[in-house]
Amino acid sequence: MFNRFLMAATSVLALSSAPLMAASVNLAEDSIPDIENSGTALWSHTFIETLKAAGWDTEVFPYNTIGGEDERLDQVRTGILDVSMSDYRVSVEFAPEMRVPQLPYLFSGEAHYSKFMHESDFLAGVNETLLPEGFQVLSSVGLGPFSGLYNNKAEIKTAADMPQLRMRALDTMQMDLFSKLGASGVVVPWTEVPNAIQTGVADGYINPVGVALTFGHIDLFDYFTDFKVIPAVRVAIASTMWLDGLSDEEKAQVDEAVAAADAAVDAWIPTVDERQKGEIADAGIKVYQPTAEDLKTFADAAAPMADNVDGVEPARVQAIIADIKSYAE
Repeated sequence: MFNRFLMAATSVLALSSAPLMAASVNLAEDSIPDIENSGTALWSHTFIETLKAAGWDTEVFPYNTIGGEDERLDQVRTGILDVSMSDYRVSVEFAPEMRVPQLPYLFSGEAHYSKFMHESDFLAGVNETLLPEGFQVLSSVGLGPFSGLYNNKAEIKTAADMPQLRMRALDTMQMDLFSKLGASGVVVPWTEVPNAIQTGVADGYINPVGVALTFGHIDLFDYFTDFKVIPAVRVAIASTMWLDGLSDEEKAQVDEAVAAADAAVDAWIPTVDERQKGEIADAGIKVYQPTAEDLKTFADAAAPMADNVDGVEPARVQAIIADIKSYAE
């Protein structure tokens, strides 16, 4: 009898002293891990390192090793993948209001965009919409300074120079942007961009200056116009199934990791603009810095986009714009 009680007590003690299983997270990157030039690479690095420091088991899948954008989205929605650095359009597809912060010249700069996204309740509302879809947006992540225009055809100074270009578009919203600016557009998946530029399918694209550095596109282009047309962002998305399986303490640690990653990117963006423009200039790309009058030509041409945002009622568009303006620096 004593031996049975002793064995039982020993078993209970062994269980109570056994280490608890660490929380775990896996993340799929969307970029070469160039934290000097890619905001999403810096975000994912900081997010993972913060959780690792808190004792989490972590796994990172390098760029395109577990599928493209659509495959990663499916894996997140089914709970196979915990976190993905993804195309902004995946949120737009299920929450059309995400189109509004991508309207041209809506923000005064990167700090204004960050303040709105991090401090307003806009993303919380978006995530309510996304709940039935199996994923949530952890953050809207800046790739770098607002997007400029790369091309291999001509120096672009004002909107009057745009009709000669056929631009690679990310989605229908960018197609509309190029149409308003007087250019034509063609939707090209990111992995096919180099071939599209080299074969003349497209003359250029809009992206922050650092994207061409990160992905080795410098030799594709001759001109860059720093016209800062829209926020250059992607989204960090998380599986709802993964989030629901976390304890309150673990969810708080995820929130802390998101905040640390957001802060790292916010601090990094202002430091890279001039350096990166200097690097592409040294590589032979002619950089044009538009004047205020030049920028007004682009802004005026693109302004009608706010009148018709697909999937969003005009009154709601104007309400979001008013909220955005209230967060101006």
